[in-house]
Amino acid sequence: MSKPLPETANFLKQAERNVTLEGTLPLNRLERLSEFLHDNSGELFAKLNFSSNTGYLRMQGHVEATLDLVCQRCLQPMEFPVSGEFKFGLLTSEKYEDRLPPDAEPYLLEGDEQSLIEVLEDELLLSIPIAVTHQEECSEFLQQQAEELRVEKEKSSPFAVLKVLKRD
Repeated sequence: MSKPLPETANFLKQAERNVTLEGTLPLNRLERLSEFLHDNSGELFAKLNFSSNTGYLRMQGHVEATLDLVCQRCLQPMEFPVSGEFKFGLLTSEKYEDRLPPDAEPYLLEGDEQSLIEVLEDELLLSIPIAVTHQEECSEFLQQQAEELRVEKEKSSPFAVLKVLKRD
């Protein structure tokens, strides 16, 4: 079982010390994400690597969770796995932004402590599709439509007549 992540951290100090944080946070601590969830029980898992040996201060990470969302087709709850990868160049001033590599997003440090909750919540929110739906046909109507389409396709086949002859 993973240990809980802190809610805040000093990103600058973590990067200077080349720290790796790995653990979980309860989903009910993510207020903005909770607005999209059918049920906010559960937790996210995250791994964050802070480093300074890359020529700039960096926070690179991965976050994943199974969210209890509502299917936009049948309006029933469903579990939906999401994950996100991110790479931030940690900046103490905007004037250093041009020193970051193109694959690192700038993250302006304000104050001593930064919120891990906000960073992880943002990444999860970005990983949710616009319209979440079940993979399979989830309502009776859609199942009936799929069956009618299959039957119609079978009937309209130019070889349907041969299938009948083959049976005789």
